[in-house]
Formats: sequence, structure tokens, C-alpha cells
Amino acid sequence: LEKIQRELLWAGRAAANGGHCHVNWDRVCHPVELGGLGMRDLERAGLARRLCWLWFTGTDPERAWQGLDLQFSSMERALFWPCTSMVIGNGLTTLLWEDRWINGQSVCELLPNLYDCIPKRRRTARTMADGLNGNSWARDIHGNLGLHEIGQYLQLSQVMQHT
Repeated sequence: LEKIQRELLWAGRAAANGGHCHVNWDRVCHPVELGGLGMRDLERAGLARRLCWLWFTGTDPERAWQGLDLQFSSMERALFWPCTSMVIGNGLTTLLWEDRWINGQSVCELLPNLYDCIPKRRRTARTMADGLNGNSWARDIHGNLGLHEIGQYLQLSQVMQHT
């Protein structure tokens, strides 16, 4: 679609060669107030929409597509996480293993060795409310635990006691 927009703008037809493009496309996509033509950058608009979907997956359980296994790229997540903060609240929507609830960081970031001992199906299903109920979060840990994993388990245990 962006290619069609460019060709129509520069040549007035469906095909335009590089010689017809007189202004950088990024400059054209700037708002009029900043010297551009206000054309919509479809790549950035699509990225913004996907980031909204990532937000709604954790905040709005009434969405029609809620429960679908939406796939988000690592770049999208890398843009999303620094811009958001997590408040546990009642713990029904906060994911214990995936969300960034420990001072703005996730278990994966703080305790990577322990995180690797959690089965993937549990990572995306265990909520804070479930995990704190009877310390059931500890039953998610599987496999052989070495010194690093045990040390990280003790760290998480302290965090969970204060949560």
C-alpha cells in the first residue's frame, strides 16, 4: 500500500521510478506543522495498533479476540515494556511468570535460570492470584535444580512473601 501511495504522489500513476521521487518518504510522512505532507506511515501505524493489542490482552478481557494466542515479535515487546508499568491489584490478570511486576521487571529478566525451569504452558497461565494461593507458584518449577536455580528460588520466595 505504501508503494502505491508513493507512486501516485510522485508520478500520478501506478509506477514510478527512483528519479520521480523528489522528497524522502519519511519527510513526506511528517505532520504538516513539521514540514511534511501529513501522509500516514503505514508501518508505524501498524506497529502502534499491534502495541495497542498487546496492551488490551492484559487489560480488557471483554475484547472479541481475547483468548486467542496472538503472537508479538520481540521488537514489539521491547518497545511495549519500557513504556508500561504493572500494578498487581487483585492479581487476576497479572501473569506471575511473564508480566513485569517486580519493580518493573519480570521473573524472566531477574531470575532467568529459575524461569527456564517453568514449563511454557504455565508461564502464560499462572496468575498472581493463583500463585499466591497456597504458594502454588512453587509447584510450577520442574526439572533438576542447581545452585543458581535454588538461589533464584530463594530470591523469588522472599519477593512473594512481601507481595
